[in-house]
Amino acid sequence: MRRILVAPHFSTGGLLLAALFLGACTAGGGDEPSKPTADELGSCGRLAKTIGPATWLDPNDALSAKCSMIPADRTVCLSGLTIVAIDTFDETGDGKSSGNYYVEDTSSDPLPYSGMTIFRPSFSPPDLRLAQGDVVDFLGSATEFNGPSTFKFAYCRTLPELSGALTFRFDNNLPLTPKVVSIDDLKTYETGRPHLGTLIKLVNVQLDATGAKSSGGRYTSGLEVGSIKNVADVPQVTNELFDMQNLGPPMPASAAFKSITGVVTYFGGFHVAPRSAADFEL
Repeated sequence: MRRILVAPHFSTGGLLLAALFLGACTAGGGDEPSKPTADELGSCGRLAKTIGPATWLDPNDALSAKCSMIPADRTVCLSGLTIVAIDTFDETGDGKSSGNYYVEDTSSDPLPYSGMTIFRPSFSPPDLRLAQGDVVDFLGSATEFNGPSTFKFAYCRTLPELSGALTFRFDNNLPLTPKVVSIDDLKTYETGRPHLGTLIKLVNVQLDATGAKSSGGRYTSGLEVGSIKNVADVPQVTNELFDMQNLGPPMPASAAFKSITGVVTYFGGFHVAPRSAADFEL
C-alpha cells in the first residue's frame, strides 16, 4: 500500500512532553512506592481506549470535500502492544509498499478498537530488530488519515494510524490467536472500523464470481458478501503481507475456504491480508 506520511515534529515543549510520556512507558525513576503495583504490560495507554468510533462521518459528502471535523494529530504513549504482523513484502516492487507494523493490545480476548497500523516505525535503540509476537511500547503521533494526495476516502472516512518509535518490552511466546469475526462486519465502515489492524479469522468464506486478479503487483479477490449497498465496500483478500499469487492457494472464481485469517486493513474499502499460506484453511 503506497503512502506518504510526514514524520512527527515535536517543538521544545513537545519534546518535554514526549520525555514525560516515555518515562510513563518505562520503569521510571524516583522513590519506589511502598506497595508497587507491577504491570508487565506497562503503564501507558491502551489502543482500545485511544481509538474509537468515527464521529465525523458525513453520509452526504461522497467526495469528502467538507471534512472539517476530522481530529488533528496527537501525541500518544501506548504500552503492551503485541506485533501481529510485519509487512516485508513489497508487492508493487517500488520500495514503497512495505515497512508497516500491525499491533494489538496484548489480550486473550481483544476489545473493539484494539488494533492499529504503525506506518514505517523507527526504533529505540536504532538497531532494534523486532519479530511477530514481540510485545512493544510506542511513542509518537496518532493520525486519522483521510486518503492520499490523489483522492480522499469517501464520506470523511479515515484510517487511524500511528507514526513514531517502538521499544521492546518482552518476547511473547504464546501463539497469536485470531479473533473470529463475521464477514458482515466488513460490509460497512462503521462495523469494520473496530477491527482495523486486528488479526481476524473469517469462517466459511467464498471468493466472488471473478476470483483473484493481478494488477500492478497487487493480487486481490473480492469476498462473496451477498447484497451490499455500495459495491466499492466489498471486502477483499489482498497480498499486502506475502506473495499470495505464487505462494498462496489457488484462488479461482467462487473458491470456498473453511477459513481465511489475516490482518484487517483499509484503503477505500476493507481488506483482509493473510500473512502466509498457513492463514488459509481449505
